[in-house]
Amino acid sequence: MRKIEYVISHEVDGCDILTYLHRIQGYSSRVIKSLKRAPDGILKNGQHARTIDRVKEGDLLSVTIYDQPKPACLSTRQVEILYEDDDLLVYNKPWDMPCHQAKYHQQDTLANVFAAHCAKQGTPLTCRVVNRLDKDTSGAVIIAKTPYAADHIAGTVEKKYLAIVQGTPHPLRGEINAPIGRYNQRDIVRGVMENGQEAITQYWTYCANESFSAIYCSLPTGRTHQIRVHMSFIGHPLLGDRLYGGREELIKRQALHCYQVKFLHPVKREFVEITAPVPFDMKKLLDQCEKILKTTGDNGKKTSDNV
Repeated sequence: MRKIEYVISHEVDGCDILTYLHRIQGYSSRVIKSLKRAPDGILKNGQHARTIDRVKEGDLLSVTIYDQPKPACLSTRQVEILYEDDDLLVYNKPWDMPCHQAKYHQQDTLANVFAAHCAKQGTPLTCRVVNRLDKDTSGAVIIAKTPYAADHIAGTVEKKYLAIVQGTPHPLRGEINAPIGRYNQRDIVRGVMENGQEAITQYWTYCANESFSAIYCSLPTGRTHQIRVHMSFIGHPLLGDRLYGGREELIKRQALHCYQVKFLHPVKREFVEITAPVPFDMKKLLDQCEKILKTTGDNGKKTSDNV
């Protein structure tokens, strides 16, 4: 259960509750319908209110959002929590953990870890993953605790990734604009293809040696396997990425980590920026890389701050 309160300002005096919640506060029609079904779903000055009722300056409007999660197995595995409040939780997902349960993977997913966390707090909630990462990709994963938070934040999160790739990209800083699609619906492998979906990856090189480079990436678009496909496409697959041609002797999984997420908080309406510490397997490679060469961008300045 999540209760959110709003003090009505002069600017919306006389507005009906439906318009206020939907157009001004961003509640979806689905969430508003669920609020209408609950006796205390919508209250005005402590009294039950209908969505056709109007508010005036100084009124206290409160909504109470209930959740009905499906039963889930509880995991005993511990995962670092980077941020938590009444609306959101951010984990630093380890590289060997799926976000969601699947047919052949019902336990020890991030959803199972979240279910155990909620059970410990006595508040069972549905796991709504905002920015899903591949099983072998580590880093910051946001979970919305309410449908309102999930609706409000979806598609708005700015994500930055650290990747370690074979060789050194040229130019050191660039943009890859190449559509991505699936070769067939029964195969998870993606590739650059003319009839694929628009995909844009921006990258800049942080450091390099004679064998590999560490790069930062941001994604104006968010396609499945996007960084992995694009870097392989330009001849610099991620280390450890067996699916897209990466060498495996230096790391056991694709060397990809979501190290930073930034978003506008759905309730507090302030920007939140969270950084996920780099895991040991990638930090070890990063340290080797830094010891050999620090690269500069095309303008002669260092391409990024330290991770």
